[in-house]
Amino acid sequence: MMLADSVLANFMLELDSNILMLLYGLALTNLDEAIMKAKIIKMRQKNALRVIQVNVKMTQLKTENQVLQQQLAWEQVTKPQPQA
Repeated sequence: MMLADSVLANFMLELDSNILMLLYGLALTNLDEAIMKAKIIKMRQKNALRVIQVNVKMTQLKTENQVLQQQLAWEQVTKPQPQA
C-alpha cells in the first residue's frame, strides 16, 4: 500500500458513515477526488434535508388548516340562530 492510499483510506474512515457508503461505491483514486465528492455529497444532503423540513412544515400547516376549517364549520353549525 502506498502512502497516498493510506492517506485516502484514513480520510474515508473519518467521514460520516452515510457519506462513506456513498463514496465507497465511487471507486475513488486519490484524496483530492475523495474530498471533492465528499463535499458534494454533504452539500446535497443538506439541501435534501432543507427540502424535507419544508415539506414537513407544509404538511403540518395543511393539517392545522384543515382542523381549523373543521372547527369553524362546527361552530357555524352549532351556533345558536338569532330569533326574529
